[in-house]
Amino acid sequence: MNGHGAIADAAGGLARFLPGDATREQVRRKGVVVGMSLAVVLLLVGLFYVWTRMQQVQIGYEISKLEAMNKDLKNRKRELHLELSSLQSPRELEAKARKLGLIYPPMGKVVHVP
Repeated sequence: MNGHGAIADAAGGLARFLPGDATREQVRRKGVVVGMSLAVVLLLVGLFYVWTRMQQVQIGYEISKLEAMNKDLKNRKRELHLELSSLQSPRELEAKARKLGLIYPPMGKVVHVP
């Protein structure tokens, strides 16, 4: 071994502890990893935001549809109540009975059950 080889070996051993190309490469790699991680997190946050907005729009459409259905059902209920009231009126019942040919029974034919 000559003197120059020993100095080169010593310098190579010290390079591990001093900021040099290897340390800069590691710092660069860590920066890339941190940058990619940040980009992935931002992408996930953006996707979550878009998904929640889409859910809001979809639920809004569903609410509108259900409100329209509720309105229709309330109108139908009102119509059915009016129809029921007209069908239960004595005048309406008597008119329908006459159309069917029904008549009042004679007084002697009515039997009252206790």
